[in-house]
Amino acid sequence: MPRSYRRKEGQASFTASTQSRIQLSRNYHNQYLLCKLTVSHTNTSAAFYSENFANLISSIQIVGNGNKTIKHVDVKKLIWNSLYNSGKAMKNSVASADGAQTSTIYFTIDFSRRGMVRPQDTIENTALYNTFDMLIDWASAANVGTGIVVSSATLSVSSNQLVNYTRNPGERISHYVETQLNEEITSSTSEYQITLPVNKVYQSLLIAATVDKIRSNSVINGVKLKSGTTIFAEWTAEDLRADNIDRRKIATDADADGLLLLDLVGRGRISDALDTRGQFNTLELVLDVTKQTGTNIVTVYSDVFDIEPTVEVSKG
Repeated sequence: MPRSYRRKEGQASFTASTQSRIQLSRNYHNQYLLCKLTVSHTNTSAAFYSENFANLISSIQIVGNGNKTIKHVDVKKLIWNSLYNSGKAMKNSVASADGAQTSTIYFTIDFSRRGMVRPQDTIENTALYNTFDMLIDWASAANVGTGIVVSSATLSVSSNQLVNYTRNPGERISHYVETQLNEEITSSTSEYQITLPVNKVYQSLLIAATVDKIRSNSVINGVKLKSGTTIFAEWTAEDLRADNIDRRKIATDADADGLLLLDLVGRGRISDALDTRGQFNTLELVLDVTKQTGTNIVTVYSDVFDIEPTVEVSKG
């Protein structure tokens, strides 16, 4: 019988504009990583950008064998995963008062996809890798906001794994892959087209819009996902956000400001996902956008199932 095993994985310390590496354990089937970012800082009339200290990390990568990238997203996306999975962010404490302060934020990096009928469909058997690394790309402290001086920060990582877990006979290896792309909106248009890669199995698209690093509902008016003349989803932004808040049980409406989730596996089954492998030559995300005063950034986060042709034979 499988049993849960929790362990500390390692720590990384903040140095602006550098990359840190944590070598992750390679013993069992990894369900998720629990991450805690602890920041020592001094405030003087602090004004935080959206997601505050999450902006201290520009991206996190999870890479197997040096070339198998399973995750490559910013920490904001990982925080929003909790929002859409449980209706609220994890336990966070952000100190905004003047003076010397300590703040903490938590987030998870999921391998077993929460919300699925079988979350373990995408569990990571780390024993299959020769190396399994977390790469942390640190940003500048200026990305956090104004009036904040960061003196130090530490990212602490733990894992939740399953011991003695085996996949079903004949079950192929699947990975829960997260990536992102950024676009700057420089003019208003009802047909702002973003080309997405095909030959992938799409779980969902999370779209975030910011104006001068603050999330905004005013940039995106509508969303369409299509391939040529085939339309998979078409919503007004207002309707989609309302649907997200209801179905994802988001406790505070404002937490969803500037965010839109296109869920492509509503029943929680891999077979429901948008499979573009060999079926579609193109995939386009078309946005109706209104340019606001300031810098308008739209970030598209793609969650896909990476289903390998091989069957897992090594036990974790």
